[in-house]
Amino acid sequence: MTFESLPPEFSRRRLLGTRDAAKFIGVSEKTFRRMKERGQLPQHVTPSNRKLGWMIGDLSDFVGCRAAGLSWQEYKAAQEGNDIQR
Repeated sequence: MTFESLPPEFSRRRLLGTRDAAKFIGVSEKTFRRMKERGQLPQHVTPSNRKLGWMIGDLSDFVGCRAAGLSWQEYKAAQEGNDIQR
């Protein structure tokens, strides 16, 4: 079985490390880390004690919400049916 043959929901759950996640959304690692500290990114997962990972699906959604002019918090609130004032 290859990665390409996996169902779409599986590929959305694939993890990227910090360096690759930063490249995926088009920012430097330093900017990515600042965004993480400010709570501007999707929630990371911790596959090991010293490693952080981000799901490709969450990062893809993040890029889409930024293109639509929304913050990640606004996007998540809309997904959950909550209203957040800008």
